[in-house]
Amino acid sequence: MFAKLNQYRQNLSLPLAKPKKAQSQYKFEWVEDLKQLKEVQKFRAVQFADQFGITFENGLDQDLYDLDCEHAVLRDKWSNEIVAYTRLKRFQGHELKQSYSSQEFDVSQFSELDNIVEIGRTCVHPRYRNGRALSMLWLNLVPTVLWKMKAKYLIGCVSIRLEDNKARAYYTHQFLKQLDDEQFIDVKAKPAFEPSHPEYSFPQDERIPKLFDVYLKMNARLSKQAYHDESFNCLDYFVFVEINDVVKNFVLNKMVNR
Repeated sequence: MFAKLNQYRQNLSLPLAKPKKAQSQYKFEWVEDLKQLKEVQKFRAVQFADQFGITFENGLDQDLYDLDCEHAVLRDKWSNEIVAYTRLKRFQGHELKQSYSSQEFDVSQFSELDNIVEIGRTCVHPRYRNGRALSMLWLNLVPTVLWKMKAKYLIGCVSIRLEDNKARAYYTHQFLKQLDDEQFIDVKAKPAFEPSHPEYSFPQDERIPKLFDVYLKMNARLSKQAYHDESFNCLDYFVFVEINDVVKNFVLNKMVNR
């Protein structure tokens, strides 16, 4: 199930320089076996337990989607600990009803699209949430997403904790409702959830989470409607990215400025 995808001929006109690994504190890898999969499931469980205040059976975050996905891992080069993670699966538009996102959002408008890669379960270790580790994770996904999967679009969900975080969830929701036309995607949640105004808040509550900011800087488009994921007690927002936009405006810029 973790067999490598067949090689495809590169058909992009944009030259992409290879990451200079010697200058990075990170190393990137793909999960190749069940032992590594169990390791990332444990990593996810620890991060989500800390982020959302939930517990997992046997200390592992597992679901049926894991068996059909490619799993990407970024490690600290010196300690070898996992610092960032995400998983990917390619769909054709008519297959999207099988995606994780379709459980929460109406994705029927994308049924005529092809080569859609769903990205999910993204998480970053607290010590590495300054944005650099996540950027390096995305950067290393480029060869697979663009050349092997030949992705044209990326979809997924981005989340914010609701429990004990109502003020920040509220202000994040209000921020997203004010997005410009080129920053939002009109995708309906099933059903939509409207967070209530908090009884009190602090100035830092008005800042959107780092992952939201990273997506927007990638020229991603986010939904204005939120889905309340009761199992994680968080609000999920749909994310849509056109690959042509992300290559020029995010990936190349990161390579030049590393």
